[in-house]
Amino acid sequence: KFRQNLIATALFLQSWWRGTLVRRSLFFATLCAMSIQRWWRQRVFQLKEERRVRALMMYVWPEKSTVLLQSKLRMWLIKTQFKKYQKAAQVIQNNWRNYILQQEFSNYSLNSLGYDVQDSDLPWV
Repeated sequence: KFRQNLIATALFLQSWWRGTLVRRSLFFATLCAMSIQRWWRQRVFQLKEERRVRALMMYVWPEKSTVLLQSKLRMWLIKTQFKKYQKAAQVIQNNWRNYILQQEFSNYSLNSLGYDVQDSDLPWV
């Protein structure tokens, strides 16, 4: 009877230890599977994020370049218009200055300044 009890106890301990080993191996297998799943999910998320960023860049770059080209064109048009107006202002100022000079100095002549002009006095004659 003692021997049967001892065998039953040994069988119980062996089955308990086998169960513990199986549970431990299943626990570590579960941990490994979870870490692989976590890595895979992270990798899939990274790939989706890279694809999203690439798609966003493919949309943003043409938009940015379009806006940049439009601003450069507008700047060039404004600059040429400004230069045109600047040139017109310079022409008006130049003509006005010539007109003022002609008005101011049209009253003067060599005789009115007190010079007695003779042909021999002129160096270019």
